[in-house]
Amino acid sequence: MALFRRFCFTLVHQHSISSGHHVFLTSTLVRKPSNRVPAAPSSTTWNQEFYDDYGAKVDDTEPRTKVIESKEDFKYVARLIPSLEIPKPPKHQQYPTPSGWSPPKGCKEDTPYFVRRTKYHNLPVFVSQTHGGSSIYTIVKHVDGDIWTFSDRLLKHLEAGHGAEIAMHVNEYAKMVKFKGLFQEPAMKWLTDEGF
Repeated sequence: MALFRRFCFTLVHQHSISSGHHVFLTSTLVRKPSNRVPAAPSSTTWNQEFYDDYGAKVDDTEPRTKVIESKEDFKYVARLIPSLEIPKPPKHQQYPTPSGWSPPKGCKEDTPYFVRRTKYHNLPVFVSQTHGGSSIYTIVKHVDGDIWTFSDRLLKHLEAGHGAEIAMHVNEYAKMVKFKGLFQEPAMKWLTDEGF
């Protein structure tokens, strides 16, 4: 604070010498009078004034614009509106198709579980990579019913083809089974053979 007072005193002293005026330093703040004109309070807001003037500007004698409803031209608009439902897959001459897709054949009646396909009619088998690709997991989703029987049967099939034990995690709440490793192709083939 002492440094600030010394700076102000030096600045004012130089100004008083150059201009020839006497300056008195005080420790209290003095409010400087302002040249601004205070704003006059308004009884109405701007939107009220706008709507009051708008009613006077409307001319009722002008003819109104007529609206014509055309149902014949709506066919041009209807073809641009996307469908809310995903269309059914088209029928092919042979299965599997060149992309490897095949429709569900239908599972046995005594099967205690059911695997629903995705909304795009594909098998719900996905591959997840973590830790920069060092950990790879195969995930089967949309498993309804007895998920434990399903996981045991699929695990036995994958271990028979792999020749070693495979780590597995069952998430009953999310209806998904996770296998450690890349087993997308054998899992999809097993699901197709089961009729899903």
